[in-house]
Amino acid sequence: MDLKERVKDSINSLGLPLKCLLGYLDGKHDPELRLQMLPGSNVIERDYAGNKTEQYFVEVIMRGSDEELINQVLWQIANVLGDNDFRVTSKDGSFVFSTLEIASFPHPTMADTSGTITYAFDFKITVDTFEKG
Repeated sequence: MDLKERVKDSINSLGLPLKCLLGYLDGKHDPELRLQMLPGSNVIERDYAGNKTEQYFVEVIMRGSDEELINQVLWQIANVLGDNDFRVTSKDGSFVFSTLEIASFPHPTMADTSGTITYAFDFKITVDTFEKG
């Protein structure tokens, strides 16, 4: 399923001052912006044909030394993702978007002694997936 890639592409289409990458922070860049799938996704509904409604927990996380930039970037992303008109479309037909709900708005999660700050926000995305065959 290409869900995380399509959400990442939506974020990267916003013209932000840095690219969003998939996976966990590696500390090699300042600033650094990542999209990661969190544990706890679940199947909400399944029909006899094997089609499912699934919910995924996702986090956008950013770290760097410029707290103002981090806030600006994450709030811009949160505002777009939280808009009722937001949609993502699968390129490989593996899902159909249903809803996206912001679970937590951008907030600091860590600061270290070097002045690097990490912010995150979480959302839930619900999609329909279909049995192949």
